[in-house]
Amino acid sequence: MERLKLLKTQTRSIIQQNYNWIFLAAFFFFLGIAFSLFSLGGNWFFLTELTASQQELLQQMAELIFNSNPLVGVALLFVNNLFASMYVVLLGVILGLPPLLALFTNGAFLGTVLASLGHGGIGALGFFFLGVLPHGLFELPAFFLAAAFGLKLGFHIIFPLPQKRRVESFIFIWKEFLSVLPFVLILLITAAAVEIFITPHLLNLVEFSAVY
Repeated sequence: MERLKLLKTQTRSIIQQNYNWIFLAAFFFFLGIAFSLFSLGGNWFFLTELTASQQELLQQMAELIFNSNPLVGVALLFVNNLFASMYVVLLGVILGLPPLLALFTNGAFLGTVLASLGHGGIGALGFFFLGVLPHGLFELPAFFLAAAFGLKLGFHIIFPLPQKRRVESFIFIWKEFLSVLPFVLILLITAAAVEIFITPHLLNLVEFSAVY
């Protein structure tokens, strides 16, 4: 019990110390949404090429996940999101560019989906609140946390932490992420369970099932 309290305190402390990086990660994500919605004179589909491969991959994943046993679907979704989270952290060493691109393109993809729904006469806000927000309340904080450490890693590979060399900076930031990883795992498994067991039922209530 005492160990759990210590873990919670440590996790909270590290998150608080990295608020600026978390807010920066969220900024790039929402910048992607805004860019897809409002740029180029309201052309909703200008990011099609940028997100085409992402759309195809998500479609394949969705078919695999939602055609499986629900528990298998939760496991597949969890593993996929965990892999994505580890990807944005580890590849942050490439000057922070992969996490930045992942944040922007994921935001742009969501913005493009919402815009295309609105363009097609489907309630984009309803889809967002019922189809995205319930699991997004858990999934997005986990994604922002992971991406924040990826951005931080990229920055401090260029500009090492005070009184530390680049390798020491990498090790320090990686240990920070490992300290919050249990919290990230809890968020991701909760998000996967909500997306499999709750989200489809919410969408069925308002006949969004064909869209999801």
